[in-house]
Amino acid sequence: MSNALTAIKYYFYLLLTALLIGCGGGGGGGSNGGSGGSGSTTPPATTNTLTVQDLAIDPDNKLESVYQVDIDVDISATSTQRAFISVCDNSDAKGDISQVDFDMCLLKSSLTQGKGSFDLRVANHCEELIAVIWIMEQGRQPMTYTLSHDNQRETTWTIN
Repeated sequence: MSNALTAIKYYFYLLLTALLIGCGGGGGGGSNGGSGGSGSTTPPATTNTLTVQDLAIDPDNKLESVYQVDIDVDISATSTQRAFISVCDNSDAKGDISQVDFDMCLLKSSLTQGKGSFDLRVANHCEELIAVIWIMEQGRQPMTYTLSHDNQRETTWTIN
């Protein structure tokens, strides 16, 4: 048993020595070939530490990270067939349905007789939304609509 401990200690010291040699064993090193110093030193950078009390926030700013979108859909003049709506972030898609990530939509729902009403809370980073309405009729292409966020806390989006 003592031979095993001695071997473990030996390998430990060998590993430690290899690390010290590989890393240079400490010291600052430099590009001047190991001579004394360059004579000039750079003072450490001073940083200003800010606190919460240092923040200046306008009293009207409610610091809300979401906005409300009320969506009213009425496509009954176009079709009363079975239809579904998806509302998604349009930041990456830029209106191109093939680029919309339907797994990350904010709303997926059905329409009743071509109508629906929905309330969404949307994160402020979603500057534009895309609504895709799928009407379940042979040969019918999906209908798309976009809404740009106008920095209002509440927006009504009427789709017809």
